[in-house]
Amino acid sequence: MSFMDSSSFATLVAHHVAAVITRSGASVLRASQLTGIPRVTLIRRLRFPSTSPFDVHELEMLARAFHVDIETLVSPDEEAATPVPDTHHGVASGEADHE
Repeated sequence: MSFMDSSSFATLVAHHVAAVITRSGASVLRASQLTGIPRVTLIRRLRFPSTSPFDVHELEMLARAFHVDIETLVSPDEEAATPVPDTHHGVASGEADHE
């Protein structure tokens, strides 16, 4: 098993988050609205993950809003960030549960 440093891990997590947002058809603004994470914070986390990584609470909110397991966002597998289709709470339609 290989291990990665924290900067590489934070970058991988940001990549997974970006992939989940993109594949859902949502924008960063929409992700912010769904999660309650300020848009500027999301942009900073996505652009500068090694100096401003996502925290566990933010990852929980993202996983809930985009209907993926949190493990998907932190998986070392590059292909892990494919969102699970949800027929009742489509992110694009704005019906996702969040608070």
